Amino acid sequence: MTTLAQMYGTFRHTAWRYEGRDTYAVTGEEERLATFLRGGVLPRKTRENNGWIATVEDIRARQARIGRVRVVGHPLTDYTRFEFAAYPDNVRAGEDVAVIERALLAPEWDRVPDFWLFDDETVFVQLFDAEGAFLGAEQVEDVAPFVEIRRLLQDRATPLSQYDLDDIPRQRVDSPIGPPPGLQIPAIQS
Repeated sequence: MTTLAQMYGTFRHTAWRYEGRDTYAVTGEEERLATFLRGGVLPRKTRENNGWIATVEDIRARQARIGRVRVVGHPLTDYTRFEFAAYPDNVRAGEDVAVIERALLAPEWDRVPDFWLFDDETVFVQLFDAEGAFLGAEQVEDVAPFVEIRRLLQDRATPLSQYDLDDIPRQRVDSPIGPPPGLQIPAIQS
């Protein structure tokens, strides 16, 4: 069976992520996060010093697309602010990053796990503990609800370049996005 890590090198056309947590505990980011929280300048992420940037550049070099929609809740977490400071490097590498306010989503969206959708054919749900540490990813057989989630969000999300991150949620100017489709979510296995 293919793993999530292998999918980045084997999908054909599109990879899309739903990124819904306010906090992540990413192994290897501790020093960068601490620097950011002290008010320090983050060094640029490049192909030479960051595996994700190399992955994105490799994907774009083969003419495939990669992107994500980041859900932003309020009040902002330190991790959300840190992530937004780092996103410009992802965009420079070729990743499409868009944002949607949690206030625009019905409360049921809180149950939607982070996931990657590849070519509208393969889905990997990402599993995290309560603190945001990555526990692994499991492939899910029923792809249709995840394709529907992407469809519901992609036109309502704001491109990163047009989004102003602040602590004040935006006033709703249109109706909220209703409940997501039903999902079969893998349980965390110890």
